[in-house]
Amino acid sequence: MRGRVHRQVGHLRIDVGGSTARDVLIPLLPDFVARYPDIRLDLGVSDRAVDLIGDNVDAVIRGGPLDNSSLVARAIGHATMLTCATPAYLKQFGVPAYPEELKNGHRLVAYVSTRNGRAMPFRFAHEGVHSEIKVEHRIGVNESNAHLAACLAGLGVVQTFAYAARSALQEGALVEILRKWRPPPYPFHVVYPHNRHLTQRLRVFIDCQQLPCDLDY
Repeated sequence: MRGRVHRQVGHLRIDVGGSTARDVLIPLLPDFVARYPDIRLDLGVSDRAVDLIGDNVDAVIRGGPLDNSSLVARAIGHATMLTCATPAYLKQFGVPAYPEELKNGHRLVAYVSTRNGRAMPFRFAHEGVHSEIKVEHRIGVNESNAHLAACLAGLGVVQTFAYAARSALQEGALVEILRKWRPPPYPFHVVYPHNRHLTQRLRVFIDCQQLPCDLDY
């Protein structure tokens, strides 16, 4: 996001998920506000589904497949997902050698969709073969920071973004498991309504949102 400062004036309302705000977007903002000091930026930080028109939001940053054709989406990158747990949990319950072993007495901390209240399945991929594990979860959490916190508390196994877990992995607070079966890269988009005029200030914000190339761990 480096380059010559261009004068843009106005107000932007951007909605973004919790861990994405903490670990990706906010670290990028100092450069953006230095380039565009007259743009006032309000961040709505939550994992809930947002009504861009009703909530008067200019754009959202979201991960996953897109299912709303009334929205314009610009891809901004992919994030690595991984499966992890605490050392204490793995000492108590064992380290699974294959995804199917998660069905044998392991405790899963599910990420629950704010859109439909359903637990997201654990997804895996290995040598081009994709699979899902659907196990009755003991704990379900619908916010990404709290979801990771539940794992750090030793409540069970999670699948989360590498950028969210990186510090805990480096410090040894978490251990990646089933690395050979990491899910496919998770797409991220900036999304805004078809019928909303794309202002220049929103355009420069979208142009600046490219996920860092070092999201892998």
